[in-house]
Amino acid sequence: MTSAPRGAVPRQGPHRRHRVLRALVLPVLSLLFLAGMLTAPAPAEAAASKYGDARLDQWSWLTTHNSYAYDGVKLIPPRNQSRSISEQLDDGVRGLMFDTYDKVVSLPSGDTDVMLCHSIQCYDFFRSEFARVVDFLKANRQEVVTIFLENYASRETLTRAMGEVLEDKGATDLLFQPAHTGYDIDENNWPLLRTMVADNRRLVVFQDSWQDDTPVTAPSNPKSEYGRLMHTWARTVETIYDYDGRPSGCDSRNEYPVSQNPMPNTALTPLFTMNQFDSSSLEPEKKSHGDNGQSLKTRIEKDCRPKAGRNPNYVAVNFYQHSDTAGVTPLSVVNELNRNNNVFEPHPALWTVNSNKQYVGQIGGKYTASNRCMVRGAEFETGEGGLVTQRSCANPAPSSHQWTATPPTAYDGKGFYWIKAGNGSCLTVPYNNGTPPGNGTQMFWWPCETRWSSGSQLWNIIPVNQYGGARAYYFINQWTGKCLTLDPATTGVKAGKVTQAACPAG
Repeated sequence: MTSAPRGAVPRQGPHRRHRVLRALVLPVLSLLFLAGMLTAPAPAEAAASKYGDARLDQWSWLTTHNSYAYDGVKLIPPRNQSRSISEQLDDGVRGLMFDTYDKVVSLPSGDTDVMLCHSIQCYDFFRSEFARVVDFLKANRQEVVTIFLENYASRETLTRAMGEVLEDKGATDLLFQPAHTGYDIDENNWPLLRTMVADNRRLVVFQDSWQDDTPVTAPSNPKSEYGRLMHTWARTVETIYDYDGRPSGCDSRNEYPVSQNPMPNTALTPLFTMNQFDSSSLEPEKKSHGDNGQSLKTRIEKDCRPKAGRNPNYVAVNFYQHSDTAGVTPLSVVNELNRNNNVFEPHPALWTVNSNKQYVGQIGGKYTASNRCMVRGAEFETGEGGLVTQRSCANPAPSSHQWTATPPTAYDGKGFYWIKAGNGSCLTVPYNNGTPPGNGTQMFWWPCETRWSSGSQLWNIIPVNQYGGARAYYFINQWTGKCLTLDPATTGVKAGKVTQAACPAG
């Protein structure tokens, strides 16, 4: 797992039934493997996707808690939303939370169907609201929607309801399946969103239990869910949702911490849900104003991003249109997260940081890492400082391979950090007689300037996501405005160069 540079708090960068179905036993989502009835978007359309090179786990979505509980007549328990599912989707909501129950819908036959209920109150048939989601996806070919099911229905009734809606709508290809050809998320992590758009696999559904046979805890073998809906706790992490006062902190709801990455025995980055609501509140609408404003923005920045090491993928709220802060709403917060979510191909100015405190350079080319580490080179003949070089990464890592990012002694609070070698010296841009040097200048390690904070030793740490790759960082020098760079020309040399160069575009 890639961790943040030790000691630093990085700044964030710039429902009719079909005869055939009645003949089927549905322990699995059989219908969902039928041939697709919709034409996938043309490659040009997919290429124009708003998601760029982001994977599913590298994007954020506004999500509504008890999304179906919007009917104003339903007062006990109190509603959690005031706008319909269709209105929510039109407004930009892309994550929906449904509670599904088997309910008797016909007497004296005792026939059951799946309904959406909250405590003792039921609101609508699941298939009715699910159909609205499918209609939205068919009309909006670039959009991806996720549904989280808190499930109390049997596998048979739930899969039948879902399958019939998808077949009625000619949309059996919409459901994302983790074993779909070319995905295998346990080995390859989540696909790129633009790939999901191109493949038309844009409906992501999770269920937390099959009421008839599946425990709430995650299966020891995630592949046991294949052919069924994805298991929530094998694929996601989530915060608690009961609070004394405002939602705060970032404690996990289940067995895995929000920082879990990857999920055990997989290469999968779990999708991260941040619950910004109090499920026990008797006045959720009144409380939503305070929960949805600046406190939401602050909680992400101060609590959840630092603790998880990344932005939440799903920001779940009550009454998403409310806020107590002018210009700040849950949708604006999520949009800002995505605007600042730069996803780059591997680049010589990008570095990953491993658990050995090694800074590992990324040479360039998709999915290509260098296995070249930044190293404290030999000392100068003067007995003070030395060159910073690159070598093949060693395991275990010697002290000369280890670096930490810490606030300088005279810390100005502006987010710049020292990058310190194992011997306590600082990563430094050569002074060059006071003139900022240009591209290709080799870095020094040098005693840290403690009388004042020298810009040549101060670095802004910008976390970024790589195209199909690990979390990375680029480091911008305060003085020169250039990025710490692995010199590609000397990666075949035993002691190659670590230099500065123009930062990646974006």
